[in-house]
Amino acid sequence: MTATNDKILTIERTFDAPVELVYRAWTDPASLSRWWGPEGLSTPNCDLDVRPGGKWRTCMVNDEGAEHWVQGTYKVVEPPTKLVFSWAWEEDGVPGHETQISISFTGNGDKTDMLFVQEGFETAESCAAHGDGWNSSFVCLTQEIDALQ
Repeated sequence: MTATNDKILTIERTFDAPVELVYRAWTDPASLSRWWGPEGLSTPNCDLDVRPGGKWRTCMVNDEGAEHWVQGTYKVVEPPTKLVFSWAWEEDGVPGHETQISISFTGNGDKTDMLFVQEGFETAESCAAHGDGWNSSFVCLTQEIDALQ
């Protein structure tokens, strides 16, 4: 399910995996690099310093070899239930407009409910485009979680 409130993106997903495993898929660089980015992109560069104040940076590459760098800072890290971090696309190594992502992970038996919220978009169009990208990424996340089990 995806909902946008003009400039706030909200996505809810339920994964058939324990909360610790879903959280690990977001915080382990090897795991994140296998699913991060919309379908058809790879993530050969993934640096994560998962702690409050820690920096993260990834590079997504499309089939033509174009690189798309994004970075941020972790603000809240509460294993295995919550992550909050900033998100900024890079242009020539310089971060652009910053949004904030908040993710909560709730155990539900042998499943995990994930609530993903990204806010602070400059335009409704940017919010919608990120919704498309994240929904595609979460298809990849589901595949990664299945492979980890």
